[in-house]
Amino acid sequence: MNPLKNIAIVSNLSKTGARDVAHSLEKICDDYGVKSRLTEEFPCPPNFLKDMDACFSVGGDGTLLNLLDQAIEYEVPVAGVGLGKLGFLATLYPDDLARSLPPVLRGEFQIRRRSLIGYRENQGNEKLALNDLVVKSGATGRLGRFSVFCGNERVADYASDGIVFSTPTGSTAYNLAAGGPIAHPEAEVILMTPISAHSLTSRPLVFPAGISLQIECEDDSVSADVSTDGREAFTTTPQFPLEIFVSRKSFPLMETIGHSHFRVLRNKLKWG
Repeated sequence: MNPLKNIAIVSNLSKTGARDVAHSLEKICDDYGVKSRLTEEFPCPPNFLKDMDACFSVGGDGTLLNLLDQAIEYEVPVAGVGLGKLGFLATLYPDDLARSLPPVLRGEFQIRRRSLIGYRENQGNEKLALNDLVVKSGATGRLGRFSVFCGNERVADYASDGIVFSTPTGSTAYNLAAGGPIAHPEAEVILMTPISAHSLTSRPLVFPAGISLQIECEDDSVSADVSTDGREAFTTTPQFPLEIFVSRKSFPLMETIGHSHFRVLRNKLKWG
């Protein structure tokens, strides 16, 4: 990779130590002649990543997820600087920046293209999620009833608290907590995991790229609340099914040379 010349730093001050870490990043960049642009505004201001060679996200995975749209629009790779408790996307850590950051600034890094969920409501424009899309009943305290279709074929009907549709990147988030599988990050699949299904046989399913899923509310009197990447997105009505698919777009995640997905899993999940 080419050496970095202009970088953005997005610091989430809700994370303890974020300001100090961001200033350490600035100093190291300055020492190596790299220009940096810092914001402590969160969510990140519009167009902040424009004309940047890379972005360093200081916080947890949620901080990095917030950069999805700009990273794709401006094709800016994003590196996570981990301050969260259980983040799986970080490749740099505060106590090791003096050693690990200079090689990255010299261009010694890799870009991993992470697949995305694309979704449409009522045949509208495509929107994106890096981790997951979660559908729940819009009636508080009421069991949701959902029908899922793959193309024109019915997959199953679910009576559950909701359904998680996850990317491989998000397979270690809500999907994992709901009992879903962990997928290799380079797979192009959608994982579908029911949340507390009222059934002894409802199991997670894995769907490939190139297919389209549709989810409908069985109860015409109840809407469904949809959230993406942990953020409330919208409420969909029973009359307009939600379409979900693997997007043709991808997220440019920056990783250090030698970064190991399986080492992260072993450390975070205490596999030994």
